[in-house]
Amino acid sequence: MVLTVDELARLKKYLRIDEDEEDDLLETFYRQAKAGIRSKIGQINLSSEYAQEQYDQALALLVQHWNDNREAFRIGNNSYEIPHSLDSILRELRYCYPPVEEGEV
Repeated sequence: MVLTVDELARLKKYLRIDEDEEDDLLETFYRQAKAGIRSKIGQINLSSEYAQEQYDQALALLVQHWNDNREAFRIGNNSYEIPHSLDSILRELRYCYPPVEEGEV
């Protein structure tokens, strides 16, 4: 399990999901979001509580986007782009919380 029970409960609350039927799918989206964010911005220094909160918010936004846009295409309207707020959070994580180099304090 990628998510703890508490993490899954918080994610489902954020997504406003009450049922348990799609927990496996949410965990898959969460695992993919973690990999995607880390590949996009590299190493992340999560020693700051604020950085951890930003990282958790970015994960939730990406999971929400994928959960809401499951279809390969939509008829009648366009798929939604990834929210600008996600890009803003990722930029902040990348540049405001650089990884600590070995030997630094």
